[in-house]
Amino acid sequence: MSQWVTEPLEDNILRLAPYHRFAVEGRSYVVNTDRFRYARLDDKTAAFLAAWEDNPGVRPPDDVRVTLVKTGLLPWDRGGILPDGAARLDRDRRAADKWLAGDTGRTSTLCLMVAQECNMACVYCYGNAGSYGGGGLMTEETARRGVDWLVSHSGGNRKLVLSFFGGEPLLNLPVIRRTVEYARQAGERSGKTFTFSLNTNASLVDEAAIDFLRANRFEIIVSFDGTAPAQDKHRPFKDGSPSYAVVAPRIKMLLSAFPGACGRATLYGDTDPGEVLAALKEMGFQNCHLVPASGCLLTCETPEKDLFRRERDRAADLRRGAAAFVAAVKRRDPAEAARQLKDRDLFWVTTIGRWPFMVRRLFFCGAGRSYLAADVDGGLYPCHRFVGLREYLLGSVYGAEDPPRGLFHASPVTESEECRRCWLRYVCGGGCAYDNIASTGNPFRPGPAFCRQFGQTVETLIDAAGQLTGEDWEFLYQSNVVARPPCPLDF
Repeated sequence: MSQWVTEPLEDNILRLAPYHRFAVEGRSYVVNTDRFRYARLDDKTAAFLAAWEDNPGVRPPDDVRVTLVKTGLLPWDRGGILPDGAARLDRDRRAADKWLAGDTGRTSTLCLMVAQECNMACVYCYGNAGSYGGGGLMTEETARRGVDWLVSHSGGNRKLVLSFFGGEPLLNLPVIRRTVEYARQAGERSGKTFTFSLNTNASLVDEAAIDFLRANRFEIIVSFDGTAPAQDKHRPFKDGSPSYAVVAPRIKMLLSAFPGACGRATLYGDTDPGEVLAALKEMGFQNCHLVPASGCLLTCETPEKDLFRRERDRAADLRRGAAAFVAAVKRRDPAEAARQLKDRDLFWVTTIGRWPFMVRRLFFCGAGRSYLAADVDGGLYPCHRFVGLREYLLGSVYGAEDPPRGLFHASPVTESEECRRCWLRYVCGGGCAYDNIASTGNPFRPGPAFCRQFGQTVETLIDAAGQLTGEDWEFLYQSNVVARPPCPLDF
């Protein structure tokens, strides 16, 4: 006999907010997908939800009802839940339109492809050996035009970003130097502030370059595959010679000046993600980002199965890292807790689900909206990954008009049936448009591997966060392992 009271469906259906329920090693969780508020469930509430999923006519006892209200699944009034379907879709479309109409939707970051040349020949390069189908170095005149274009088209945004990219951007360091100086002058004239970032393979780093980057407070991202075998096999120099022995000492020199620089490793083929992450930490990176390789649209679409074949290993490594992090917190070991959080994916545990959404994520990133890229000739593209794909050319820094953004002003969360049904739609935002096209041929449809990995990652992080108590979080704050979140009422 069922332990739940059942009422006729036509008389009084219990309506709950959309949710996702899962379990990890016997620990049950529920996530309110509209507000992304999670809660760890007691056995009785978990059993009730399982019963309700089979029969919405069952009624919760008072103690379960209180738990459902606390998680936001059951509002005090019936009008507190926006039903799935047309009403929710209309809300999301209006929210996207409002965001795009404001200054947050105007371009605030411009990526300057100062070098469509590279001294490496990475086997997985989506930029066609760094040339992006063209080649060459950006002139100072084009870079200055890019700065002027960004100032003119940034709307009310006062904080602007110039990102220097390639190929290998340090091949064109003289132009970077003069562009930074010009941007600072342009910022003073317009009342705007520029910050700068650089993606580099570190092979050309020297003391002079470091002094310049440090003086201008650059954010640094280093493309480096961690272990010597992976680096030499996947990131050789153009002449085929190995690169690890050259870049390793230069990376250490760079990290001495930029301890917060991000080490970005590309996972390809049979690369062991655990070994790569360990090597990045050993090198001294405080921020490690492991990213599976994607197909190259410029030349060919590499079959997804050939790109990264150890997805399960990466998921298992993340679970082990999460368990090690929780264990370190419980035994009050700040050094080990901080060491585990060097994994950028795991670091997300410090923010995930700690409070309901202030803004639902309707786009994966700013590509084609707040972020654009300019090629060596000044052509504007949705982001650096699309450079060279003429069908995605939006305009030019030599043009006065703000170019139409086309499909990049549409959100996968509203345009994709798969995304509309996904419990992570407001966290993911529909995936990287470039990766989506490379994987499925559709900018609004993420590949199955991405969705699978993202879901596993978020469940792992929620489980780790769900095991921490208020005292555990206070330990992390007081030990400076995690920054204490600002009070939302602190203006």
